[in-house]
Amino acid sequence: MDVALRRMRPEDISQVIEIEHEAFSPGWVGTQFRRELSSRRCRFLVAYLTDEDNALENAEPGDAGNPVDSSMWGRMVRGVRSVFGGSGGEGSDRLAGYVGIWFQGDQAHITEIAVRESLRGQGIGELLLIGTVRAAYEQGLEEVTLEARVSNFIAQRLYDKYGFNEVGIRKNYYADNREDAVIMTTDQIHTGAYREKFTTLQERFFERYGEVSIEI
Repeated sequence: MDVALRRMRPEDISQVIEIEHEAFSPGWVGTQFRRELSSRRCRFLVAYLTDEDNALENAEPGDAGNPVDSSMWGRMVRGVRSVFGGSGGEGSDRLAGYVGIWFQGDQAHITEIAVRESLRGQGIGELLLIGTVRAAYEQGLEEVTLEARVSNFIAQRLYDKYGFNEVGIRKNYYADNREDAVIMTTDQIHTGAYREKFTTLQERFFERYGEVSIEI
């Protein structure tokens, strides 16, 4: 998988805003990324493409280090070609998605998570979620929490896979259409059961997509 994960940098902001605008409705209140990057209570992680010109153009499906099927490979190549005709500026990483995290008390709260539309279905959202849980471990926090639209069943299935449980509803939470939000929270992440579950899920992810560099 020719994607890696790292902390967001100031030079990433323009691309992150592009992804935010694409992923969320016009009624979404944009995040003050530059201000929040300087806060110790916030963290943003970005998924970025690594050596896409060589890796995606020249490697073949099934090559060592690229254990993806041909349909997945084709979607990734087409996505890169369509999205990155020159965006991001010379020398900058080509971003595929991002996640925002607030550290609140004993919780890591996901404020937003988004992937470029043409690169969805490639495991990038799952990679961002893995990075979030790792950040929570690094901070010594107990839980990871988030809100999801009640209609967003795809996202809810991913969160359920990683041990998020529905714990409540926020009525009329989303400004664009007054849709309710499902509040989802993990079990205590430092328990043996959750650590074992998370380790197994990471191993399965790497088996499917290959090893991925994660810097949180």
